Amino acid sequence: MTGIENEIAEPKSDDTKKPKLSKAEPKSVEQILTEAFAITTDKDKNIKPASITKADLKSLMTYPQDTRLSSELADSITAAACKTDPELKVLSLITLAAFKCQRDGLRHELMAFCVRLASSLWIQRHRGSLDLYRDIMDADKGLDSSPLTFLSNAITEQYRKRIDSVGRQSSEAPSPSTSNAEAKESTALDVLSKKELAAQRNNILLIGALWLMAQGKTELNAAIEFFSGLLNEQTSPTQSPRAVAVFLAEQYANQDSLLADTIDHFKKQFTELAGQQKFLQSKHNAQEVELKALQTKVMTQITAIADKDQQIARLMAEVEQLKLAQHEQQLDERATRTHLRDNAGQAKAKAFNLLTEDVLEPLKLSLAALQREKPKTEVAVHQIELAVESIERDIKWFSE
Repeated sequence: MTGIENEIAEPKSDDTKKPKLSKAEPKSVEQILTEAFAITTDKDKNIKPASITKADLKSLMTYPQDTRLSSELADSITAAACKTDPELKVLSLITLAAFKCQRDGLRHELMAFCVRLASSLWIQRHRGSLDLYRDIMDADKGLDSSPLTFLSNAITEQYRKRIDSVGRQSSEAPSPSTSNAEAKESTALDVLSKKELAAQRNNILLIGALWLMAQGKTELNAAIEFFSGLLNEQTSPTQSPRAVAVFLAEQYANQDSLLADTIDHFKKQFTELAGQQKFLQSKHNAQEVELKALQTKVMTQITAIADKDQQIARLMAEVEQLKLAQHEQQLDERATRTHLRDNAGQAKAKAFNLLTEDVLEPLKLSLAALQREKPKTEVAVHQIELAVESIERDIKWFSE
């Protein structure tokens, strides 16, 4: 896309000169629009691109009365515009003039005309829409983006598919027998190059943004950002500081305050963004310091946790050793109790045998010998001696 007001072509000349109009007979709106897109040829019979003078654009902005623009006018201009303005450069200039029109009724008519013409010239013209922007915006639910962003994304995506498709196709050169005029006509809307499609896309976007602004459906700051994005695509790969300086000098000489306002707007925006960047950088630095402190704290805690883990491992090993020792002690105690139970049984059996066989029986015999009419003391003494010997013999076992 080219500049809005800096790319106004000089008035067209044709093989047959058009009669000059007197100052008392200003051009009508219909005449300005028709002449802008009219098919004219150069000396080689090549179709000239559409153009419109600054005077005609100013006439559209300051036209003194409202005018109805018929659908027949739009249809007749479409037939010519598809050959003279396939990139919609002139249509974008006329749309801007319409947006700046001083009369509300005429502004509405001109905007509707420009939208209708754009709908008849863009890549989806086969749909037969009279207002491509309204049709696109009907799908916007207003949930994820602003109207301008939604419109821009929808149009850009449709052109992306077409541009990709053109890029995959091999270009076919016209046959040698084809005349220059025929070759020019063949490069109309259906055979635009990738570069021409990109230019048409940007002009469709520009017209759509102006359409939204005219309806009050987009914020001005968003529109400024959008238009500056379009201008960014026109940035020269080799910028000339001298040309920029001369251009600024010309604007000052012409006392063009609008450029100064535009530059001041971006300066203020830059200052605001610089302030935000400084604030965010300061906040980022503070967060980095806090992050480092947290990282140090985390590392300290990780070290402490590792020490605790080692201590827990040592304690767990000690617990296992204590469990093993306790188990062994329980086994020893169990063995001891078993041994004691065995010893007690043996002692009980030993004592029982001692008392019943070695003590009680001799004592009974001794008592029986002493109780006879003629006591046998020798027998009693002998039995008692045997009992004493048994007690003395076995009592040593109990004392061990």
